[in-house]
Amino acid sequence: MGINKAIKCIRDKRYKRFLISAHKNLEGDAIGSMLAMAELLKQAGKKVILFPPEDIPAMYKFLPGSAGIKLRSRIEGIDYDVACLLDCTGIERIGDIKAGICLKKPILNIDHHISNTYFGSINWVEPGMSCSGEQVYHIFKKMGIPINKRAALYIYIAILTDTGSFRYSNTTPDTHRIVAELMQHGIDAIDIYRKIYEQTTLSSLSLLASALSTLNTAKGGVIAWVHVSRAMFNKYRVSVEDTQELVNFPRMIKGVKIALAFREVRKGLVKVSFRSNGTVDVNKLAKHFNGGGHAAASGCVLKGTIPKVEKAVVSRAKKFLGNGK
Repeated sequence: MGINKAIKCIRDKRYKRFLISAHKNLEGDAIGSMLAMAELLKQAGKKVILFPPEDIPAMYKFLPGSAGIKLRSRIEGIDYDVACLLDCTGIERIGDIKAGICLKKPILNIDHHISNTYFGSINWVEPGMSCSGEQVYHIFKKMGIPINKRAALYIYIAILTDTGSFRYSNTTPDTHRIVAELMQHGIDAIDIYRKIYEQTTLSSLSLLASALSTLNTAKGGVIAWVHVSRAMFNKYRVSVEDTQELVNFPRMIKGVKIALAFREVRKGLVKVSFRSNGTVDVNKLAKHFNGGGHAAASGCVLKGTIPKVEKAVVSRAKKFLGNGK
């Protein structure tokens, strides 16, 4: 089993320094699983170098471990024995720091996406789990390492955000049992929810209103989408990270099977988010555009203008629903 190989790597006395990273466009699972893994490795007697591909989003700065993360520009010259990459479908997802990863050293790939490319020298890919944070929980348990309050908080954040506050199909009975155990460590679930989901700004709401005005549907209302252009981001001075939940609004519409959100992250580059109502595997759709993720939630990044990308993706989504392929 992949978890056994991961634990063997962690216990290996030859490996003393672990570099930890996750994917670009950091969100709750990437951050939570990185910080939880750091706690685990420290308790296992290892030295840890946290190396995220970008700065931690403001909404997660309340996490105690985030203050100790220094954003570095280069990985070259950093002494480490193992690169532990979490929540990444492929090594390219860690962005520019990929160039500094030494391929001669072990790469520990811990991920829960069905589209994972098994890029590591050690792979534990578990699509049946709600998030990578849940995988870290199981490493704690199998290694017999106590979960302290910090680790419990980090794992809880990972699960909360990647299950859409326990609304998505990746929420299982095991997920709830794990959360029940984590809450016994004194986690304030209400406070956490407010800090993540109820700290929006007037500018963000204004952008949301503008984005919702772009709402379109196709194929009798089973496909729905919205977009945010660079001009809209600049007008309201809102960052891309503040629009991660945008795709869930067209998803709420009754009868929608595929919801899409197009965000122009920079001029000529559009991030596409795919969501399903559970009856359609949008991972297969995203794969057509060299993206991926989960059956119910996937994404990709495409070059081009929003009108051009919208036309291509919506056209493909129509065909996808037409023949089921």
